[in-house]
Amino acid sequence: MTMKNLVLALALALTTTPAALAQTTKLGHIDRQQLMLLLPERKDAEAKMQAFAKTLDERLKAMGAEYEAKVADAQSRAESMTQTEKEIAVREIGELEQRIQAAQEKAQQDLAKQEEELLKPMVDRTNAAIADVAAANNFAYVFDVSTGSVLYYQKGEDILPLVKAKLGIQ
Repeated sequence: MTMKNLVLALALALTTTPAALAQTTKLGHIDRQQLMLLLPERKDAEAKMQAFAKTLDERLKAMGAEYEAKVADAQSRAESMTQTEKEIAVREIGELEQRIQAAQEKAQQDLAKQEEELLKPMVDRTNAAIADVAAANNFAYVFDVSTGSVLYYQKGEDILPLVKAKLGIQ
């Protein structure tokens, strides 16, 4: 092979390789949020979350009622209270306010932890199904369009129907 033919063959190979690679790379996309909403166990998880939130809310309401009762009591007795009694009442009310605020913050943390705990098995299950479908169908990349990070995916293939089939969801 002459040098001219070698250069020509090399140039031809370099110009066709990217096109050949592009043809073999399969892109897929899925709306993971929609998939998560379709899972049958989602309803049970939501019911558990609502029950847990209701329990926390009832505790906070009870603390709020205790606070209101203490304030009303202190206000009704204010005229007959000594300075020391007033200081004790103000301190107790202030401490109760701090406990209520701490309880509200803790409740938010507990709710987030409960949600994460309930969603983790579903996320793991969908991750496994997405990975299986991607591997079985030779997808190089699968993008989650529900996160909003993919701006264009017309050339990709929506794998939601395949993942739903893998998970046994109608």
